[in-house]
Amino acid sequence: MPHAEDGSIHWEEEGEGPPLLLVMAYGLGGDAWAPLRPHLGGHRLVRFDHRGTGRSGLLTDDLSIDTMTEDALAVLDAAGIERTHVFGISMGGMVAQALALDHPERVAGLVLGCTSAAPVRFVGAGEAVVELIQGITLLPTDLESGLDIVLPLVFSDRFLREDPSIRELARTLAGSITDETAAAIMQSLSQLAVGDVFDVTERLGEIQVPTLVQHGDADRLIPVAAARELADRIPGAEYQELTGAGHGYVMERPEDAIPRLLSVIRDGTRR
Repeated sequence: MPHAEDGSIHWEEEGEGPPLLLVMAYGLGGDAWAPLRPHLGGHRLVRFDHRGTGRSGLLTDDLSIDTMTEDALAVLDAAGIERTHVFGISMGGMVAQALALDHPERVAGLVLGCTSAAPVRFVGAGEAVVELIQGITLLPTDLESGLDIVLPLVFSDRFLREDPSIRELARTLAGSITDETAAAIMQSLSQLAVGDVFDVTERLGEIQVPTLVQHGDADRLIPVAAARELADRIPGAEYQELTGAGHGYVMERPEDAIPRLLSVIRDGTRR
């Protein structure tokens, strides 16, 4: 399988058409895109495992957004992609913003899902983040108890009732989380929640590519106010708020989220 950044960042690609870089939330590897990939046909999909997750090595103890952005660039270089649309979810959305701001020549358009330009302001060390860290801590040794904590933070209560199969997928994805990976995830979450390590609020006006901001209004991890600010500050950004959806809005409501996403990508590709 392809690797980048000295052979330690695992990445894969599939499909043909305009490239679309998929940047998952930290702690989940590229395999977490599996339920969405069938909806994204007609594109060259490139996905990767963040350092310390999936089949990627930890490399260093630096889990900053800047470092993860450099990893994403290394993947694009290895794939021979000069310019691409980027779909980033949660922390992956922060990486997508950093790519567009610091390497604008590489980004043709953005989809920013359930993310923030300033997590320290919108997330902080709130109760939901503390619960998430507790749940992640349990995953390597007590998977079911860990999922009991994590899943209600990520998905709405209604979705968990109506689609119990999501727990099986979560078991598969979380089953590979080791103590080392859990520690890396907690370090990264703690940096974003209590440290002034990522705040690009005042730079959002620099983004000059087609952008769609999506967010569920029942998100417990990142308040919907963070998405509204993104949409207000990015010139010409489109905004889609999904009523009743949680942090995992795109898995809860693909029939609503994906068509809007593809429309923005198509419009940006034609420019």
